[in-house]
Amino acid sequence: MAADHIKQQTVVAQVMGEIRNLIASNAYAPGDKIPTEKELAEKFGIGRSSIREAIKIFNYLGVLQSRAALGTFVQDRSNISTEALTWSLLLGSDELEDIIDMRGSIELWCLVKLVDSYREGRQSAQGTVAELENIVRDMEEASKENRRETLIDDDYRFHFAIIKSSSTPLFISIYETLRSFLHHEIKASQDDYDDTSLIYKEHESLLKAIKSGQKSTIMLDYINHIDNIKMRLKHREK
Repeated sequence: MAADHIKQQTVVAQVMGEIRNLIASNAYAPGDKIPTEKELAEKFGIGRSSIREAIKIFNYLGVLQSRAALGTFVQDRSNISTEALTWSLLLGSDELEDIIDMRGSIELWCLVKLVDSYREGRQSAQGTVAELENIVRDMEEASKENRRETLIDDDYRFHFAIIKSSSTPLFISIYETLRSFLHHEIKASQDDYDDTSLIYKEHESLLKAIKSGQKSTIMLDYINHIDNIKMRLKHREK
């Protein structure tokens, strides 16, 4: 299947687009070897240097892997560099509230799955709940001793445990990539609390909602949690 020859303007970007289309169309799956530089150059009607540069970028991002004397292969998604998402967030115009909404969308789905699993008595869910119970206890102690940094770390750990419970590599990877942004969000929202005991109590409430086994309960509780975070961030900005 021949592709239209690529125009000379922004050649490398167009080459990357064409290679991306080949992968997206399932012409090449993870583990498959893509055509050689020479074959791609002939296919697109351009010089090999542009093909080489595009492949180099994809190698850096973890999309492709070039092996000496063997060729270039499509990588599994787990090898994709999270730097691409990190830089996209850093250089984009996204408001912190947009990042909170993205985090909330992912976590809410993970919570729904966790509640179902816990209600069904699955061992993995029980293990996650036990982990959350330990974190809430740590948060309570940190609150009593006014250890703010520990409270921030515990807050992230609590929510990351929920994400990990989904066993969805993409969600876990995104959440890990968002860590620096979420650390800023958690610190900023926690700074609005005069009474830090409310922080662990709110997470204790989330834990009780999970243990209720009712999806409607956890959904309402979590939405209120996110709304509270947004409210406190806006209050800090004033």
